[in-house]
Amino acid sequence: MTVPTWALWLTAVGRRILPPFPGSDARRRVWAYLRGLLSPVERKNGWQIAEVVGDATPYGIQHVLGRAQWDAEEVRKALRTYVVESLGDPHAVLVIDEPGLLKKGQQAAGVARP
Repeated sequence: MTVPTWALWLTAVGRRILPPFPGSDARRRVWAYLRGLLSPVERKNGWQIAEVVGDATPYGIQHVLGRAQWDAEEVRKALRTYVVESLGDPHAVLVIDEPGLLKKGQQAAGVARP
């Protein structure tokens, strides 16, 4: 996928999922979070994502994801509609595979406790 195609794809996804977020600051932070998740940064924790998107701290993105009021069901519906429209094919098969990536550290979600 070329960079212009990637940018168009991300913009199309953003147009679909950002409306349920109240206010321009929340939408800006969600947009930054998406860019951070799709960035090449190795560890996708709050501090690294904040750094890659130019924020001094992860607190703004954490607020939107954890405490701000927004309709998760509306975001899910919008994303599902986009995926079905973009990738849907009557002969397609969806395969979901566990990536098997090892978690690092003691505090990360999903890390097995010793």
